Amino acid sequence: MFKTEGYIDVAIVDAYVAESKFPPKDNEINNRNELVQTFYDVVLHVQDAEGNTDDWHGEISNRTGTGTVAHLYRLDMTLETLQKIGFGVMSLPELEAQFVPNQDRTISIPNLIGIKCTATVAKTESKGRDGNMREFYNVKYLNALGANAPKKLTMEELLSRRNPSAPATPPPAAPVPAAPAAPVYPQQAQAYPQQAPAAAPTVPRGYPTPTTPPPVPAAPPPAPVHAGNAVPPPPPAAKQNCPY
Repeated sequence: MFKTEGYIDVAIVDAYVAESKFPPKDNEINNRNELVQTFYDVVLHVQDAEGNTDDWHGEISNRTGTGTVAHLYRLDMTLETLQKIGFGVMSLPELEAQFVPNQDRTISIPNLIGIKCTATVAKTESKGRDGNMREFYNVKYLNALGANAPKKLTMEELLSRRNPSAPATPPPAAPVPAAPAAPVYPQQAQAYPQQAPAAAPTVPRGYPTPTTPPPVPAAPPPAPVHAGNAVPPPPPAAKQNCPY
């Protein structure tokens, strides 16, 4: 068992499924006016560097939380804790897909073993059967490794707390990134070569050039004049042999 309270780095040395540590009371109702049902607990057995150990119980139930998490089921809170320590199960089916039955049919969760995290150990007092008060140190929360460690102070923060009236030293201005240079594109080659002027067409010898107008044909010779100035009638047209 742990002997001090605070934030203690631990490793998970065993992970298994057990009966619910807090079964529902008679006619217990959650914040959604539902009858409370508890199914089981995910139990993580953690150990610190000195060999101190304790168990963390993640309840799988529809019992709702308190305070700022009063709207969540304990099931959701357990899944959130497992996600914080690096066990990425997003739903109950994904969690139960990690269950492995042992030879005695108890259920282990081997992929949780070896994960390192930070335990919040809280002190509680209770009266024993002899009437004397006793102190117990139990793991209350689990978080990612180092997530709950105290914030380290810088020298400037310490001085400002010791002398609050002193002006705080402004942090150095972040360097302004230089504007990116305009991209340089290669000179585009001329897509088409300069076209040479078309050569004049070659005119065969004996033919006039296209620019010379054709010669005007000579007038036909006058028709012969017969005696008596009578113009003989034109010869009759040849009769066509038409089959119809």
